Amino acid sequence: MARNILSPQFFLPHDSVKLGRLTTSVDQPHQNYHDPAGTKPPEVLISVRDAYTGVRQTATGSGFGSGLTSLMSAALSKRARTNLRVTTDQVKTYVLANSDDWFEEATGIPATRSWIERQIDRGRKLYVVVGFHTITDARIVQESARQTSAQGHAELPASLSLAALGAVAPLGNILDPSIEGHHYDLDDDKAHFLAAGEQVCAFQYRKLCHRWLSSNKLDQSQLSKLPRWASVETWRDAEDDEDDVIEVELTQELDLDGEWHQQQVAGDELLFIHSIASHDKES
Repeated sequence: MARNILSPQFFLPHDSVKLGRLTTSVDQPHQNYHDPAGTKPPEVLISVRDAYTGVRQTATGSGFGSGLTSLMSAALSKRARTNLRVTTDQVKTYVLANSDDWFEEATGIPATRSWIERQIDRGRKLYVVVGFHTITDARIVQESARQTSAQGHAELPASLSLAALGAVAPLGNILDPSIEGHHYDLDDDKAHFLAAGEQVCAFQYRKLCHRWLSSNKLDQSQLSKLPRWASVETWRDAEDDEDDVIEVELTQELDLDGEWHQQQVAGDELLFIHSIASHDKES
């Protein structure tokens, strides 16, 4: 099953992430990452989903777009402690084509090899962004916002700002009614937060696994089917028995840490989001 990780920031600018990026965190791929330089632009597969309104659905057969906005609505509502609903005009999916071939080419770059080794030496898990999902012109709708007659604007709870909801800053074109002077809509006692344009909200990853080998024990006549190279860290070959060759591969299993909420959608796809309590502890 395809595993899709919802961003705890909910909305990320489209230009803040890239396919083929190596990162140490499935929650924050825009932090501590490496974009392999020198590779040809990756082949990208793009699919467009229908527009959806997120409501709290639990049916395992729900479509991907409705499942995505539904889970976002539930998570935002729980964090804000008020009833919120996410609507969007379009859900779009970007997928890295031939990720194994791309990975083999990327790991031939010296700077990428060095970055991978440094993260492994620091005990960090590594992931590759092989897909992400975006929503276009998303609105976060709060039910029963009160309107004041004097100023003609909605009174929102103090906790209901995008920063309080955990959204990443800067937010690009997101209009936050908690900031004076910004525009939002008020219709039938419903306040609308607008995230104009295309925002990234969920990711697909493959985990990078590795093992160390000793060049003294390798059969040099037998070619490896996996990317392999002599360590760029010179201290590894200081002793004859030191493992000084690293072999890497991409796997489907993510080995996620912490507590996660999971929802099955569209038959063979899974949506994951860090539980609010677990994420708040780690933050």
